[in-house]
Amino acid sequence: MTDSSPPGRDVDVLIVGAGLSGIDAAYRLQTECPGKRYAILEARDAIGGTWDLFRYPGIRSDSDMYTLGFPFRPWRGDRAITDGAAIRDYIAETAREYGIDRHIRFGRRVARARWSSAEARWTLDVAAEAGTETWTCRFLYMGSGYYDYDQGHRPDWPGLADFCGTLVHPQHWPEGLDHAGKRIVVIGSGATAVTLVPALAQAAAQVTMLQRSPSYIVSRPSRDGFARAAATLLPGGAAGAAARWKSILLGIATFTLARRRPERVKALILKNVRSQLPQGYEVTRDFSPDYAPWDQRVCLVPDADLFTAIRSGRATIVTDRIDRFVAEGVRLESGSLLPADIVVTATGLTLKLFGGVELIVDGLAVRPQDRMVYKGMMLEDVPNLALAFGYTNASWTLKCDLTARYACRLIRHMDEQGHGWCVPRQHDPDITAEPLLSFTSGYVQRAAATLPHQGSKAPWRVHQNYLLDLAALSLGSVADGVMQFGGTVSGAPARAVPARTMPRPVVAAGVGVAAVGALALFAAWNRRRVERLVPPDGGFVEVDGVRLHCLDGGTGPAIVMIHGLGGQMRNFSHGLLDRLAADHRVILIDRPGSGYSQAIGANAVRAQAAVIAKLLERLDVERPLIVGHSLGGAVALALALDHPALVGGLALIAPLTQTIEDVPPAFRGLAIRSRALRRAAAWTIATPATLLAGARGRDLIFAPDPVPADFATRGGGALVTRPGTFESASADMAAANIDLPEMMRRYPTLRMPLGILYGHGDRILDPVLHGERLAAAVPGAELTLIEGGHMIPVTKPDDVAAWIRRRLATARLTESS
Repeated sequence: MTDSSPPGRDVDVLIVGAGLSGIDAAYRLQTECPGKRYAILEARDAIGGTWDLFRYPGIRSDSDMYTLGFPFRPWRGDRAITDGAAIRDYIAETAREYGIDRHIRFGRRVARARWSSAEARWTLDVAAEAGTETWTCRFLYMGSGYYDYDQGHRPDWPGLADFCGTLVHPQHWPEGLDHAGKRIVVIGSGATAVTLVPALAQAAAQVTMLQRSPSYIVSRPSRDGFARAAATLLPGGAAGAAARWKSILLGIATFTLARRRPERVKALILKNVRSQLPQGYEVTRDFSPDYAPWDQRVCLVPDADLFTAIRSGRATIVTDRIDRFVAEGVRLESGSLLPADIVVTATGLTLKLFGGVELIVDGLAVRPQDRMVYKGMMLEDVPNLALAFGYTNASWTLKCDLTARYACRLIRHMDEQGHGWCVPRQHDPDITAEPLLSFTSGYVQRAAATLPHQGSKAPWRVHQNYLLDLAALSLGSVADGVMQFGGTVSGAPARAVPARTMPRPVVAAGVGVAAVGALALFAAWNRRRVERLVPPDGGFVEVDGVRLHCLDGGTGPAIVMIHGLGGQMRNFSHGLLDRLAADHRVILIDRPGSGYSQAIGANAVRAQAAVIAKLLERLDVERPLIVGHSLGGAVALALALDHPALVGGLALIAPLTQTIEDVPPAFRGLAIRSRALRRAAAWTIATPATLLAGARGRDLIFAPDPVPADFATRGGGALVTRPGTFESASADMAAANIDLPEMMRRYPTLRMPLGILYGHGDRILDPVLHGERLAAAVPGAELTLIEGGHMIPVTKPDDVAAWIRRRLATARLTESS
């Protein structure tokens, strides 16, 4: 890759573009191929690329800065969504800090690049202010983006010439345009439109966003609480890596869920939108697209600024089609007129691959649309050329950084082997061509005929997944049989300098450590978040050094309630507490390790029952009715079997009474027998997995009943996403069968009144297996079936409260006789 050509306009590597991808590539080249001469050719007169070009009001990132920023210089601070000027400054400061700015040649637009296999060299025709320049290089890196900087897309609507106001495209926003007090129509529904509308609405008389069809719009805070916590707890570099990995993993998980459960994700997005808008707003009309989430890019609005503008009346959305422009504004197909002093055509980009550079290989013009893309970064049969092409479902820089590092690996490999060129060749007859981008967005569809293709399988398959690309581009061999090498360069090894890189296993280990750290910090941050939403309700009592959380309220005959697997006392207080506490003493208990009670180190049901027995003695409760739900039913049975003098009667709701052979689908993720693995899972994958599967998991547990809208807070459901809850519930499940066989043999010895209540539709515990068998084993036991599922204490509180009252009356009658 290296030769003895003189410096100047002949370099080892030419980078086209001084935006995010170009500056990233230069840094990787300096650090991983430090002996290489390189230059950056930038058509404009400033660093920043897109972020220097676009200057419209409110311009900001639509990806979080922890992934949009450079991995080697993490974005500082907790503002994840920031304005264009800050991004532009960040790019320029990075270039200065690493001396990259000294390699940039401004005002140079590449018109043509010609490859010669005989010379193993690119020759570029470059337009400069002084005339055409000729540059040569061994390797060409295209970091020029993928759209036309000169012109955005604007349809040719009828009557444009009749409009008497100002017509503006955001890509070329006029400096000093005064929009204060003006009526503005913003045509479009994408990221640019949803950014412009709230920014313009601050000073304009009225802003209308005119959309032909809706887009998905998601609100998120501009400041990242996780990043703030990481910065407090970790050193700077580690904090940046943690915030970055949190965003990467959460983004991948969210996109995957959208692909697998599009209807569910759509419902969640629209639910969020409804919560931001006045009651009665026609959300379906203006915010419900006819495509699935991520068929087009989801629009992000920081701090709900668009919804705030709509609520204030300063902005409105109109979903309609343009009939024509008229002097006063825009006439719609519905017949309405939108008066406008300024019309902003936020109607999209015009794609232009390679920045419009004409590629010629050995005298033949390259038509990108006739080629496949290798690993999302090189064109089939085009030597020594890499293309920075970012993700459509995540931050641009993520993929571009992987591309730059892979290009460095190729360069080093050629140096080591003395090769002059590398080129990907496609010879597999089983691979078929597919569209490069699966997006249905207008700018993609308009350019589909000019874009290269991807293949039906690797390495021609384009992943929209950072983890897959990280493995493919960082760990796999560059000599994979598809990438061909050849040519020689005299003196190649002479100037090659070993790259200062760590061995791949060390890199992989570092990535793993960073990912685990990010997940652990996310779990800690989420724990604090949900504990603010669901704080402790009762008091704390210490029993043999174990701190138990319980709520003791009301007066009268005593009822003690023990919740089920993964739950806590709010499972009962949601619907039953107020119905019973008016004339009863009701004691709700967080089982050991659950809710806010401390774990006891032993999760078997008899061990938990022993601790609860001591708690009842401390609380001076005289032979109460013990109500146990689900796993709490097994604990209640153990309490009655081992401590019969403390129990006046049993009221078991959907109880676990028999050994479990098949774990219910809703709880299979908890089936981890190893204590170490439980702890590891609790602090890494459990929280994001539970958050992503939360609605589906709750649906399974509650089915066939609906989940109450307030269950996450009033019912305590949010606490299930804490690491401790996962760990304790997993341990409870692993220990459930330990005591049950011996308890089952003792069931016939029970002599206190025992009632069993089940919902006909319970899909967690079978009423026949766990209800009828217990009723048959215990003399005098009564089984009652009602309509409902497993969570009838929450979904059928009137029926359950009435049944508990009857069971208490039976127990008191038995006591007095």
